[in-house]
Amino acid sequence: MVENEREMHELITNFYKDLFRSCAGTRYDELLDQVQQKVTSEMNQFLLKEMTDDEIKAALDSMGELKAPGKDGMPVLFYRQFWDTVGADAIREVKSFLSGGVMPMGWNETVVVLIPKVPNPERIKDLRPISLCNVIYKIASKVLSNRLKVILPDIIALNQSAFVPGRMITDNVLLAYEMTHYMQTKRSGRDFFAAVKLDMSKANGHVEWPFLEKMMLKLGFHEDWVDVIMKCVTTVTYRIKINGELTDEIVPERGLRQGDPISPYLFLLCAEAFSCFLHAAEVRGDLIGVKICQEAPSINHLLFADDSLLLLKADERSANHLQHILSLYEDCSGQTINKEKSSVMFSHNTKSPHKQIVMNALDIAVEARNGKYLGLPVYMGRSKEKTFSYLKDRVWKRIQGWKEKLLSRAGKEILIKAVAQAIPSYAMSCFDLTKTLCDAISAMIFLVGSVG
Repeated sequence: MVENEREMHELITNFYKDLFRSCAGTRYDELLDQVQQKVTSEMNQFLLKEMTDDEIKAALDSMGELKAPGKDGMPVLFYRQFWDTVGADAIREVKSFLSGGVMPMGWNETVVVLIPKVPNPERIKDLRPISLCNVIYKIASKVLSNRLKVILPDIIALNQSAFVPGRMITDNVLLAYEMTHYMQTKRSGRDFFAAVKLDMSKANGHVEWPFLEKMMLKLGFHEDWVDVIMKCVTTVTYRIKINGELTDEIVPERGLRQGDPISPYLFLLCAEAFSCFLHAAEVRGDLIGVKICQEAPSINHLLFADDSLLLLKADERSANHLQHILSLYEDCSGQTINKEKSSVMFSHNTKSPHKQIVMNALDIAVEARNGKYLGLPVYMGRSKEKTFSYLKDRVWKRIQGWKEKLLSRAGKEILIKAVAQAIPSYAMSCFDLTKTLCDAISAMIFLVGSVG
């Protein structure tokens, strides 16, 4: 426990120095052998063609005006308001870098602010690090990400739906529900199945740079494109902001920034190696996925950024092979799986000895019965109202104190529409809620809206 400012600076600085210290393994070939080249020469020509002035201006216009100003304190709004004055210089610098030039001094100096994830944070892991990149760097990064995301659907497997144009989070939610529903209603048969939900620790901060570079080259990206991307990633320096003061400079050896426009897409490219290895294991017969009917495809994993749901036959061979894959991926990519927060769900017909074999092989102690995936239930059970009762509790927690706030009737109406009515929307995009539950939520909203 530390209390004074100096000790806090020391503790947080040392924590992030350790977090960003590389511990890359040497088993890249074993993992990347399963990755096929997917980037064509036409794709590379598109990525490497000269950046236009319109692309650079469009990248600036697509960013929030006052979001996360960098170390120089100049937000996007400054560049928009004075584009006639600074635009030509900004375009020239961005084009110079993107065409293979050196990263200008100061571009990649990044301030990290720590946002509490819980009401009263007591440990560093209770704080979410958000990187405040300089706007001029973010323009260049945004131009790169705008081009990269055009070809992502042809590179990233269908098992991944995060950040890929044309794919939605609900795709994975509905697939996960179908898989687990089949498992929970399977009451007989010799085949037993398991669904493993993995928890990744500090997923972005652990990405190893050599692995990212090798993965991009293996996928077929041109060396010039990879060189520009790696300059963006490896030239960064951090200073952590603590109570208004900055720590000493931290020079990382690994990690991607939350706040850098291109980071989500680079994380997807790393996760594609994991996806390719899982596909290859199923083709070889080492890892059997779940197949809900004769004509349905077999699915052994669903990925959404760092949220992973793995589906496999619940036997010793499959569990041991999955553990081998996880160990290899951790060693190469730098990702760390938190086994304490990970859990496994079994099909209804799975016997206790088989459950124990799988859990021991994977070193996971928690058996999930009615867990969630991407914030929604993976199994409905007999009572839909009971399954979604958490929505009523969440709405009530958000609105129960509003009557003490001095809001007009019109103000309460706007607050209700913006907050309370938005809470059930995500669940309703995938599932039908019961009339009883909808009436209960409506009654609470009406009660608050009518008070005062």
